[in-house]
Amino acid sequence: MLTVRHISFTRQKTILDQLSFSLKAGSYFGIVGPSGAGKSTLLKIIAGLLDADSGEIILDGQKVAGPKDRLIPGHPDIQLVNQDFNLDLYHSVYENLVLKTAHLQHEIRETYISELLGLMELEEVRKRQAHQLSGGEQQRLALARALASEPKILLLDEPFAHLDAHIKRKISAYLADLKRIRKTTLIIVSHDGQEILHLAERIAYFRDGKFQRIASPHDFYDSPASFEEGLFFGELNRIKHGRKEVLFRPGQYRLQPAGTGDFQMDVAFKKELFFGAFTLGQFKFKQQTIYLQRKDNIDFSEIKTIFV
Repeated sequence: MLTVRHISFTRQKTILDQLSFSLKAGSYFGIVGPSGAGKSTLLKIIAGLLDADSGEIILDGQKVAGPKDRLIPGHPDIQLVNQDFNLDLYHSVYENLVLKTAHLQHEIRETYISELLGLMELEEVRKRQAHQLSGGEQQRLALARALASEPKILLLDEPFAHLDAHIKRKISAYLADLKRIRKTTLIIVSHDGQEILHLAERIAYFRDGKFQRIASPHDFYDSPASFEEGLFFGELNRIKHGRKEVLFRPGQYRLQPAGTGDFQMDVAFKKELFFGAFTLGQFKFKQQTIYLQRKDNIDFSEIKTIFV
């Protein structure tokens, strides 16, 4: 079990304010919030790479020591992948992975390295030195290195930032398998909540040094607590009608009333936006713009009134 207990960190301002949470082995936890809010700082503290001003990190009953208590900062069972990458720049891609798999027997190590090279699509550059790689290739190598060491805790800081869509899908599927096969605990940080809705079992919305809300992915998507929070998880309509504010996703509308609590909106179609897997229609409601997702192949121009 991983326990984060009363972690605080202050520089010119309070970055982390008495943060606490616990995760059982195999838990997948997401942290979403604006850039620069302190999410990366929290991961470095959990990894033992940065000292908190107060509080402690406990892994399986043992305190995780920070840099002031270790000659070489870090913890062998906790791996952090962030935008620093932390590669051995003058070693080849293959050599970077060999260094992280020294605990394995030779045949198993070679098979595992081949698996990781295939997953990250790095086979063609396996002999190239890390400093010769592109930014995206370096990020994939950093992910491969973290996975190669088979950690108990995997910390991912914006792991999909430089990756192509098809590689994101491959890696996401692999991470999902880690939970089932190795009971790896994952904490994934992002400013784009949509990227982690399918991975995390619980998500924390982080802002102003605190977790403002911890809930399920479905709760964050279907029932945002505020417009600002909701935007991190996808397109969100906000309608102001007098003193009332109505929030709803493009697909959360009906063409027929369902009850007395319905909010009726007379809308005017403006244009259609194609996104491949779905199509959005842009509409006007009074002086406000809203977006609706197509349902049942209906012609957007036929929509005159909706209910939410």
